[in-house]
Amino acid sequence: MRFILFMLGATVSFGLMATTPADSQCRNLYRLTDLAYAVELGRVFPATDSLPSHCKVRAVINRAIQVEVTMPVDDWNGRMMFSTVGGGAGSIGDITSLLSRGFAMASTDTGHEGMEFDYAYQPEALIDYAYRGVHLATQFAKSAIEQYYAKEISHSYLKGCSNGGRAALLEATRFPDDYDGIIAGAPVFRFREFMPWAIEAARQQTENPLTLRSLELLDANSKKSCDLLDGVEDGVINDPRLCSLERLNLGLLSCKNGPSDDCLTAAQIKTAEHLYRGLFDSQGNLVSPGVMPGAESAGDWAMWMFPNELIGDGSVSLNSSLSSLLAILMRRLSSFDIDDFDPANDQSVLEEINFMDVVTADLNEFKARGGKILMYQGWNDFPLRPERAIDYLAQVEDAHGGAKEADDFFRMFMVPGMIHCATGPGAWMADYVDPIVAWTEEGVAPERITAVTAPGPQSFSRPLCVYPKLAQYKGKGDKDKADSYRCSVK
Repeated sequence: MRFILFMLGATVSFGLMATTPADSQCRNLYRLTDLAYAVELGRVFPATDSLPSHCKVRAVINRAIQVEVTMPVDDWNGRMMFSTVGGGAGSIGDITSLLSRGFAMASTDTGHEGMEFDYAYQPEALIDYAYRGVHLATQFAKSAIEQYYAKEISHSYLKGCSNGGRAALLEATRFPDDYDGIIAGAPVFRFREFMPWAIEAARQQTENPLTLRSLELLDANSKKSCDLLDGVEDGVINDPRLCSLERLNLGLLSCKNGPSDDCLTAAQIKTAEHLYRGLFDSQGNLVSPGVMPGAESAGDWAMWMFPNELIGDGSVSLNSSLSSLLAILMRRLSSFDIDDFDPANDQSVLEEINFMDVVTADLNEFKARGGKILMYQGWNDFPLRPERAIDYLAQVEDAHGGAKEADDFFRMFMVPGMIHCATGPGAWMADYVDPIVAWTEEGVAPERITAVTAPGPQSFSRPLCVYPKLAQYKGKGDKDKADSYRCSVK
C-alpha cells in the first residue's frame, strides 16, 4: 500500500511540476472533440536548435482525414500557414518551417495514407482528396489555433505545389472565405489534360525508350543550342519558348554508325520530338503542350519516365502508373477501356473526373474579400508543362477585366531552370512567404523576388519577375548577381 501511495504521489508531484499554462492549454485541445472532430491530447515540445517550443495537436475528421497543427508557445504573429501536399497526398506536409517566424502551421493527408491508389475506389475518400479534405482540415486548424491562443487569427495563408498547387487554387475557387493569401506552385490544373499527356508519354517511352544517357545528350544539346539566347552563359535557358525544335536540330544527335552512347537512334529522336512538341489530336489541334527544352538530365524526365519505387513495387514509371489511376476513376463508365483509350482524341469522355479539376478562372469572390494569389512555375517542369500555367493566367485575365485588373490580386512568377516544384540548374530557391504577406496585409504587390541556386560550385542569383516580364541582363555588373538584371518584356 505504501508503495502504491508513493508511486501515486510521485506521479501527482511530477505532473504538477511539468504542468504550465502552455501545457494545459495545449493538452486541453482534445476538448474540441465532438461528432465532427476526434482530437488527441495536445503536447508541448521543448525548443531545439532549429525550432521554438511549440504545441502540437493531431485530429481525425470524418473518420479518416488526418490533420496536424503546430503553434509556437511564444511570439505568435497572429497568422496561420496551411501546407497542402503534392502527388496523391497521403501524408502530412510541412508543419514546422515557419514556426520560428511566428506562424502557426497545419497540414492534412486529405483522408488516406500512402501513395497507392486504393483511396480512389472509395467515393468519399476520393472527394476528400479532390477538394474537401483541405477545406475541412482548414476549419479544424482554425478552431484549434484560436482555442489555444484565445485570440482570432489575423490572416490565414496556404501554400502548396503540384497537387498542392491544385488544392490551393481549388480553395480559392470553391471556398473563397478560407484564406487571405495563397501561394500556388505548378498547379495540376486539369487531370483531364495531365493524365492523357502522361499516359501517351509512357506509351512513347515503351515503344522507343530513352535512357539516362539519352537525357544527358538532350540536355547538352539544349544548352548548346539555346543557353546564350539571353546573352548569359549560365547553363539555363531563360525563355525556353525561343528554343524551337528547329533550333535544337535533333538530327545532329542521330546515330550514323549504329546505336551507341554518344548518339540517339531514330526511334529515340521520335520520342524526344514528341515530348518537346506536345500532344495533338487527329485534326492537328494541340491537346497538351510539350516539355520546354532545358534541364533534361536534372531529374524530372527520369523520375516520370523510368520505373521507380515511388509507386508500387518499383516496376512502373509515374507516367505509366496513371493508366491504372485513370481506369479506377473511369470505372463507372462501362464503355471505358484503358487499353483502347486514345489520349489524343478521347479526352471528351473524361467529364467523369471534372470534379478534381480547376474548371474555372472566376476568382471574383476571393478577390472581392481582398484575397491574393502568388503563383510560381518552373520553365523546365516535365509533368506540369509551363504553357498550361500561362494559359490559365490568360483565362484569369479574361475573367477579371484584363491584365491590369487581374494583376491586382493574381501574379505569376516563371522560374528559369527549375524543374517540378524545386531543384534544377537555375536559381529556384526563393521565399514566397514574405511577399504574399506584404501584399495581403500591406498592399505591397511583389514586382520581383530574388532566387538563388542550390548551394554548389556554380551558385548565382536571379530576380524572378511578374510574368510576362523576364529577367534581362543590364549589360554591366556581375552576371551572377540578381542586381545586375532588370525585369522587362522583350
